[in-house]
Amino acid sequence: MSPPDLELLTRIVESDPDGVVVVDAQAPDMPVVYVNPAFERLTGHPATELIGRNLRLLQANDRDQDARQRLAQAIKAGDSCRAMIRNYQKDGTPFWNELAIQPLKGADGRLTHYIGYHRASGERPRLDAKAPATRDAPGTPTVPISIARDDRLTGLYNRSYFEDLVQRDWAIAQRDGRSVAWFLFDIDALGLYNDTFGRNAGDACIRRIARTIAAHFRRASDLTARYDGGTVIAASIGMTAELAAQHARIIRDKVAELHIHHPRCTVQKFVTVSAGITAGVPASQDAPQAQIDKVAAALRQAKSDGRNRVHEAS
Repeated sequence: MSPPDLELLTRIVESDPDGVVVVDAQAPDMPVVYVNPAFERLTGHPATELIGRNLRLLQANDRDQDARQRLAQAIKAGDSCRAMIRNYQKDGTPFWNELAIQPLKGADGRLTHYIGYHRASGERPRLDAKAPATRDAPGTPTVPISIARDDRLTGLYNRSYFEDLVQRDWAIAQRDGRSVAWFLFDIDALGLYNDTFGRNAGDACIRRIARTIAAHFRRASDLTARYDGGTVIAASIGMTAELAAQHARIIRDKVAELHIHHPRCTVQKFVTVSAGITAGVPASQDAPQAQIDKVAAALRQAKSDGRNRVHEAS
């Protein structure tokens, strides 16, 4: 079978209901080189106003966003990333832009472009009259915004947004018959660590470990969030139970290798994590919360078995 020609590929991209953007990763400031019609409709900007410019123009002056920092770190490392970021249409109307970026490399393995997939989230940004105002170019409306998606301490998604996203991904996995792996990591003896070094040190410990865990879930389809306290939850589509167990053990070992001193830890004198995991193809009657309950029970078992353990739900 011969590969599709360029004209057909162009028609496919231009008929995509999601916004598609290509930026030049080798040029200064990574300017836009292509947008499809869906992206023009999403932002209200015609292609002529976007080509040659950096997409930060969609953020107006609303730059203090954790998602923006995650995107910058991924781009600097040449990695893929998935994020939810507050953007503004040409008339100043705010919207949540749910995006995923993927690096494109040439035959020599060098990064040449980034391609981004954009869609408006079904929920508009929550407005708060007490929140600080932001303004786009002169003449556009002033829009007060409250941050609703990111965990302030770790920069990961927060629990409520994770649960919103996973509902959609769960439905896709059910439809396509794909396995979903669930992970729940928790810092061992975090209370004793806080008692020894103080809450600020404990927060720094949570932040460092959360980011270490998140670094191992870099695919665009992976989801990670701070679930509660020193607990991080992750979901990965397409990962089998065997691979999930291996992955969890690798992450557990990477955390131990950070050598964060914890003199009151009974396992070893460094901070460790325990993990519960489960994986499988979701049946039509299954719900995400049931899997979260299973993986929470597995985490409790890992703790009961002596901590610094990985336990797979039956």
